[in-house]
Amino acid sequence: MMRKNAKSSKRRVLLIDLGPQFGGIETYLVSLADLLAGNVDLYVLCVHPELSTRLADRNVKVVRLPYFIGMFTPLRFLATLTVVPLLLVRYRIHTVQLNGFLDSTLLFPARLLGRSAVYTRHGPFEIELYSWVRQPLKLMARKMARWSVRFTTHVVCVSEAVAESVQPVLPTTRYSVITNWVSGQTPFNPPTELSSRVRVLCASRLEHYKGIHLLLEAVHSLPQVEVTIVGEGGGRQFLEKLASDMPNVHFAGFQRNLEKFYEEADIFVMPSMGPEGLPMVCLEAMGHGLPCIFSDLGVHREITDEGKGAYLFRRGDVESLLAGLRLMIESPQRRCEYAEEAHRIVASRYNDESVRDAYLRVLAG
Repeated sequence: MMRKNAKSSKRRVLLIDLGPQFGGIETYLVSLADLLAGNVDLYVLCVHPELSTRLADRNVKVVRLPYFIGMFTPLRFLATLTVVPLLLVRYRIHTVQLNGFLDSTLLFPARLLGRSAVYTRHGPFEIELYSWVRQPLKLMARKMARWSVRFTTHVVCVSEAVAESVQPVLPTTRYSVITNWVSGQTPFNPPTELSSRVRVLCASRLEHYKGIHLLLEAVHSLPQVEVTIVGEGGGRQFLEKLASDMPNVHFAGFQRNLEKFYEEADIFVMPSMGPEGLPMVCLEAMGHGLPCIFSDLGVHREITDEGKGAYLFRRGDVESLLAGLRLMIESPQRRCEYAEEAHRIVASRYNDESVRDAYLRVLAG
């Protein structure tokens, strides 16, 4: 049960996440709670039980809404509209921090009640992915988010690529880039010699635009490669069918901790066709000193210094991805060079010290 700490003079921040699945945004919020520990009083309103548990373990004061899904999904947002004003008043919240597309509908009520409202954009608005004929509700949510950002106190963009999508909507004084980060990075260890079985890791939501089917097509030509795919999503059934004749492909499902997967992998692959904001798994793999292969999306160019910290293949191109895999397998020197540069980039630019002060300034309103 949450109790108000009347003695605390710290700024009180309410994190809101209405996502029904545990993914990148939820991982980000756990990291944000660690980043801000001791500097602000954190409260959270969320849906997912895993996020609730992780934040409660960090002494964050949690209010969890019922897990409405399917045809009852609208009830989740109606409940939120009812609960949020009560939380703002009861716990004397100073700043509301929001993340998802539909969460953006709360920006106006928060400002109306006199609170600062910070909206973190984890990716472009993705309007181009949908139409009114195909998945109109998803298109509506993204158009609503793009319109609602006008009510924010400030928008946080997790990469320069995301900032490009916000630039046409807001003046430069109303948004800033505060990248994702990696905490507790260990010293660099050069990649070990490859065994007869090359272990490739891909961690991602299992959706078509993530391009995992490209990786499966590429490894058809590389029987010595073992692929582990970590994650869940609507495309899992299709991907499992595609890999049904491939005993070297393993689907590990959702995993609470990816540490052992990074440690056991020889190569990390992110084949996304986009759009992307800044995939946290890419930074984590780079921070672990893994040789990485990414599609040549703008954000992947951004975080790898135009391909110095990872092999970049032409997005959507299986042959280009296959060439990258073969290079990594056949050249220990290039594999080590990519891994060392990736580790250096994360250590120098994507660490918690480089973003903590920026977040505190933004949340101060």
